[in-house]
Amino acid sequence: MAGTASPRATSACSRAPPSEAVAARVLYLHHVGALSGAEASLRLLMPHLDRARVQPLFAGPARGAFVAALAADGVTTLPLDFVPLRRVAGVLGAVARLVRLVRGHRIDLLHSNGPQTNVPAGLAGRLTGVPVVWHARNLIAGGMWDVDRALAPLATRIVCNADAIRRRFVASRGWDRSVTIINAVDTREFHPGVPRASFRRELGVPDPAPLVGIVGRIGLGKGHEHFVEAALRLLDGGLDAHFVVVGDPLFDEDAWRADTLHRVVKDAGREDRIRFVGYRRDVPVVMRGLDVLVLASDAEPCGRVLFEAMASGTAIVATNSGGTPEIVRSGVDGVLVPPRDPAALAHAIGTLAADARLRARFGAAGVVRVAHDFTIERHVARMLAVYDDALAGRRGR
Repeated sequence: MAGTASPRATSACSRAPPSEAVAARVLYLHHVGALSGAEASLRLLMPHLDRARVQPLFAGPARGAFVAALAADGVTTLPLDFVPLRRVAGVLGAVARLVRLVRGHRIDLLHSNGPQTNVPAGLAGRLTGVPVVWHARNLIAGGMWDVDRALAPLATRIVCNADAIRRRFVASRGWDRSVTIINAVDTREFHPGVPRASFRRELGVPDPAPLVGIVGRIGLGKGHEHFVEAALRLLDGGLDAHFVVVGDPLFDEDAWRADTLHRVVKDAGREDRIRFVGYRRDVPVVMRGLDVLVLASDAEPCGRVLFEAMASGTAIVATNSGGTPEIVRSGVDGVLVPPRDPAALAHAIGTLAADARLRARFGAAGVVRVAHDFTIERHVARMLAVYDDALAGRRGR
């Protein structure tokens, strides 16, 4: 990684006046073209960057909702397939193509958005002298080899979106170069002023009956089965409430999970109280229409729906695992329960469903917390500081 920095790299992303500075050309890397949590977080960041300081480009799959959204946002997209790391020849091919992109597009910094792009980014950075930022967004299950931890020296800086994730790098060479920057939300989209009635009216939920929802893709570890079991317990116990599942499976291998959920609800004869509405684009309307947002994941690293619910003034019930306790303060803006515990989940939901004042207090506290800690403006400022740091390190060599 030795070498002399180019004039562009010398001034890129600096804090000099715009007339003197040259925007850093940052190439963002991701291996998935579909749009889910990690993709939505990256998409939220890129349009909010100060173009006087950063010119974003993207390399990844040629097609998909995520890629189309970036193109619609005015981001230059470059096709580049990233293969699983076990396919060594394919990884080396991706590295070679990435090196050509870095040189051909005069890239100043690489920002890798996931584990499948981290290693190619790190190797390409070594070959070109370009600094590399890894975005660590995943928890590693017990018994799995943590590739990022083992190869952390390939990264110039590592951004972790929860302390729970950053702890992966304790006692490794990645610790000193890592920093926690929690996800954010655009409060111009998600706020208490979004109309509340339309989503409830669509579902036929009368006031004052509470509406409780789980929002996100249906998949392994997301806890939809626990949400449905908790809902059935509460309904069988006489609670006058409505429940909604918002989201679909993102991957084909999870289709059976959705089918199973539908069958369980149908067999219980509760289709009038537990509704499935699939994927929705109008998430701000959904979040504002809910009285309680449930996150039932086994261990969610940094759930975007938590920020969206809090910004909307919606009370939360979530599992006390992963990065969630860093976001939701139990007894302040929500209730935390053990994961994989439908009885505890039902108790917490029932408590909030029966107490409108408590829901309002939690919702108001969430709005304040987001405004103080989780705005996109704060997030962007912290990310730009990481870029400045990485580029300064390059200049200092």
